[in-house]
Amino acid sequence: MSTSRSGESTGSPTHPPLLPERKPPGAMPAFAPLYMPGTEEVALRWMSVTYPVSQNVAAAVLPRPLSAPRDPEVIIWIAEFLGARFTDDRGNVEARPAYMQGGVNLECLHGDLRGAYALETFVEGLNHGILGREMFGLPKKQVTEARLKARPGGVEFGITDALGHELLRGSARDAVEGNCPAPPWFETQFTAKLIPRADGPGYDFARLVQIPFQLSPAGPFREGEAELEWRPSSRDPLHLLAPTGPAHAVWGPAELAIDYGTYVAELDPNTLPVYGTPGW
Repeated sequence: MSTSRSGESTGSPTHPPLLPERKPPGAMPAFAPLYMPGTEEVALRWMSVTYPVSQNVAAAVLPRPLSAPRDPEVIIWIAEFLGARFTDDRGNVEARPAYMQGGVNLECLHGDLRGAYALETFVEGLNHGILGREMFGLPKKQVTEARLKARPGGVEFGITDALGHELLRGSARDAVEGNCPAPPWFETQFTAKLIPRADGPGYDFARLVQIPFQLSPAGPFREGEAELEWRPSSRDPLHLLAPTGPAHAVWGPAELAIDYGTYVAELDPNTLPVYGTPGW
């Protein structure tokens, strides 16, 4: 029995609820993390389109210390992520429902190492993209649609931003059987991890991250010529990456494994290339 200040009985005694064992924080918010940091494995319904781009444009867009190769390429990829699983260092597994995602990478050099700099990554729906954005700094933005639809003799694809503006539309014609989901340099991903300051403009943290991707076919692939159109946008000015030659598409079932990243360089926030205006 418990008593009031006057000494009268107030009923059964109360006790604090038993709390589960506390664990080291893995992500924000610390009290109830949104995701579990870990390595990722996922099955994909995959398509990528690769095309050449101006070396001058590539050099202007890449942050130092990345540089443009002699004949740089852009890769656009769109995929349905099917049953993404994240495994932490204690063997715990977190699974996500299926969702659509897309991205744009620019071929780059870090010293002699050829890789893919992530310009933008687009995710349908809420929260599915938080892990990669918070953990690695992948440039994820919410979109209304990342579209990949089969049609007789090929596929059609597109990306529509969160405000309903179509950024990209395109199609590919089925020609021959393929066996490679993306060029080899796509498996070495580079991204800028930026954490804004809490007390004003600038960044508390600005580093270049290198992330290993392992992308492999999981069934028959097709490939063929692609046609695409970047629609002008002040928020996402990807139309600056205009093709300078033919575009080539590959599509089919694939598997992707992503390991932890490595910090490879400090970034100077004053020299980071910025072309888009803030928006969703």
